[in-house]
Amino acid sequence: MIRSPQFDDIYFSPDDGLAETAHVFLRGNNLPGAWAKARHFTIVETGFGTGLNFLSAWKLFDETACAGAVLDFVSFEKYPLSPGQISEALAQWSGYFGGRLEVLVAAYPLRVNGFHRVHLSAHVRLTLIFDDVNDALPQLDVPRGVNAWFLDGFAPAKNPQMWSDVLFHEMARLSATAATAASFTAAGAVRRGLAAHGFAVTKTRGYGRKRDMTCAVFERARDLPVLPMAQRVAIIGGGLAGTACAYALKRRGVTPVIFDAHGLAQFASGNVRGLYNPRFSQFRTPESDFFSSGYAALAPMNNAWQRCGSLHLVTDDDKRKRFSGMLKNWGWHEDHAQFLDSATASARAGVALDHEALWLPDSGYINPRDLCSVYAADIEVRSDVYEPCNFDAVILANGIGVKDYPGLSDLPIHTVRGQISALASVGAPFVKANICYGGYLSAQNDNGLMAGATFQQWRTDTEVTEEDHQDILNNLYKAVPSLTGLYRVTGGRAALRCAAKDRFPVIGPVIGSGDRGLYVSTAHGSHGLVSTLAGAEYLADLICASPLSLSRATRAALDPGRFQRRALKKGLPAA
Repeated sequence: MIRSPQFDDIYFSPDDGLAETAHVFLRGNNLPGAWAKARHFTIVETGFGTGLNFLSAWKLFDETACAGAVLDFVSFEKYPLSPGQISEALAQWSGYFGGRLEVLVAAYPLRVNGFHRVHLSAHVRLTLIFDDVNDALPQLDVPRGVNAWFLDGFAPAKNPQMWSDVLFHEMARLSATAATAASFTAAGAVRRGLAAHGFAVTKTRGYGRKRDMTCAVFERARDLPVLPMAQRVAIIGGGLAGTACAYALKRRGVTPVIFDAHGLAQFASGNVRGLYNPRFSQFRTPESDFFSSGYAALAPMNNAWQRCGSLHLVTDDDKRKRFSGMLKNWGWHEDHAQFLDSATASARAGVALDHEALWLPDSGYINPRDLCSVYAADIEVRSDVYEPCNFDAVILANGIGVKDYPGLSDLPIHTVRGQISALASVGAPFVKANICYGGYLSAQNDNGLMAGATFQQWRTDTEVTEEDHQDILNNLYKAVPSLTGLYRVTGGRAALRCAAKDRFPVIGPVIGSGDRGLYVSTAHGSHGLVSTLAGAEYLADLICASPLSLSRATRAALDPGRFQRRALKKGLPAA
């Protein structure tokens, strides 16, 4: 029987955990009756644990929901188990779940703090939030309202912090009218907390050795808006930002149409190799959570990426402070980030390194051009001008070109020229992992290596220059002296990336433009491989009124109106 070391409590009944879940959470929330005629149903759970409750709800939904219905399941977990622990804990029911356990384990996100969206089937989405529920629940928004609550933290006596007034307050904020709640506990504090926040509470027969449990119904009327489902969405731009949006929308049954006169991946997204990493900061922030979520979300794209790991060299005191703070403050499990001494880092790289390194084993490289094609598979791509009347929403994802749209001309975004160099070895050892040092050297494959990149905000040309090739090599040799003189340049590419004044992407609805249903995704800078996918999922949530896959704080940091708000606060021009 699996037991939590943090709370000295078991995850489910030793008699029959599956029967306990059915009694307490499924029948306690009148499932499947509650979703019999629903087109969209949302469950929020306060402790994911082994995933037993989720898998049980998923199976029941598949068997009983009406055709085309969608289940959104949102669950919080402060101490996530590993995929192996989940497989072992639930192995006895693997056959009962009919392959769903294996699908969940394969798609299970990295154990890094933040919001993680997992698409498990065409009709079932899981939003896993690895964080303290009291901190994270106030950051959640569910446009259609929560329909059922699984209150499944450890017992109040073992985990009193979870069963707080914050929990009950947020349940009242998020619940739809007549939302239900069920819990294995009948503790008086729990029943009183629910009753004080608008729930009619009933104490009923518990499961097995537990005499009582709690059921509740939310009695306050909620005036939630009518949220029609978008059918067709125009996307302006065929790079990573636009094609990722198309991909996210198609997974929800929406028909996206991409408009780009030049075709797919012709500009900044057209490189043949790009590294994917989060953007590091000393402290955990809404911005770092955004990059963490995007980084973790790339894992399912295994037909377009190569996982080789990335070594981030500690070349100065600033990097040491930043990387050390990241390990201390971000809440990443050591499976996904750790410090290595120079000897261990050298062994991982296959190259002699003089520096310690932060090691990210889940990192790697992607062909961005191919990734755009994967995102846009079976999606219409047009070179003409879109007609707004034919679409329910429009997403502007065309980089610096969004400034040409009325109402966005003052957006403080700019281009940054970047050149990369294709390299061939001249007697160099085989490079097994990406090496990052301000610049980067990719891991090696049959096509050689890639090094980069220049960062030139003052230039707007895209001509490849020998001077830049030499600068890239000089930076590499300075960071990794053992490689000096062991590469020759075989080619290169220069392009203009789009970035914002505050070095954070601009993603969200465009308010005050006069156009209903207008959204923007731009200024992804040098971390576009991770930020475009996380941003696309968020925009698809907005358009389809799904539970939002990013926290309130992160959404505010991304919002296109943030510059104007800051300027008004300071009494300055918006740009």
